Amino acid sequence: MSTLHITNGDSAGDKLRQIVKGAVTITADPLHEGPAPPVDGDGWHDVRARSLAWDGDTTRGEIKKQLAAWDRTIVDGHRAGDIVLWFEHDLFDQLALIRTLDLIGGPEQAALDSKVSLICIDGFPGVDRFIGLGQLTPGQLAELVGTERPVTSEQYALASRAWKAFRSPDPTELLTLTVKADTSRCLPFLRDALLRFFAEYPSAANGLSRTEELAVGALRDGAMTGGALFVIAQALEPRPFLGDTTFFGILRALGSARVPLVTISGRPEPLDLRSHVIAITDAGRDVLAGRRDHVALNGIDLWRGGVHLAGRDTSPWRWDARGETLVS
Repeated sequence: MSTLHITNGDSAGDKLRQIVKGAVTITADPLHEGPAPPVDGDGWHDVRARSLAWDGDTTRGEIKKQLAAWDRTIVDGHRAGDIVLWFEHDLFDQLALIRTLDLIGGPEQAALDSKVSLICIDGFPGVDRFIGLGQLTPGQLAELVGTERPVTSEQYALASRAWKAFRSPDPTELLTLTVKADTSRCLPFLRDALLRFFAEYPSAANGLSRTEELAVGALRDGAMTGGALFVIAQALEPRPFLGDTTFFGILRALGSARVPLVTISGRPEPLDLRSHVIAITDAGRDVLAGRRDHVALNGIDLWRGGVHLAGRDTSPWRWDARGETLVS
């Protein structure tokens, strides 16, 4: 029986191909970004591709094909043989993990003879700041071979429950699962990852998401390039999960808002902000200080999983980090 190894991106995938027997594939949809409604199959791939595309129909079609190909490889691999999942502790990976477990662990797959095992880590000996599997060498990854553990029925059940709640238009079930359910035994990194997800809702204090607050706050003492700002913001994340493309999109939104919180040098809508200088505005300072509110100033129109946060000057949900709860 063949074995398929599934991981979170090309960096880890390319290294795994050097050390494991069997095929290697990735699943790398940034599920924390854009709409994730309760639809499946072609409809799911279409919604996700529309959200992630930056260049109209051409890019959307390519992304849709890639998303569908990843899913097809995972499902076909499960039908054909064993699977080893390689993931880590951050938000990006934990969302990918619960979706993958739901994809291969549903009722139609329950009778398959294939074995699914999991490697999921939050650190590695000798690595002071573990960010992810991609930073490890092939030799270090080889030390993890054989440490995988069979996925249990409880893990499948929790993953499916969390994935369903994540895609619901009502966030209260996901919140209940996050703050009240004991997930530590089944999926020990899920709770902290979902707390970080809720921190991307607008803050009850100033309307900024956690990522927005890190970015704008880092500009208090002076302007810097987008590349330097990304490095600083990531250094402040206990479990980095964000790619620079998503981060630059957040900066562009802050700079093009009705009341901009940052300014961006150069072209009005550059895709890559690594060399563009970003500076805080007076409004940005006021929002950071709590004197003004980002949502009240600029409204909101974004998705968090299946929840559409939309309003000209209010948000249907905000995150109270101190109380670890949503307020409306």
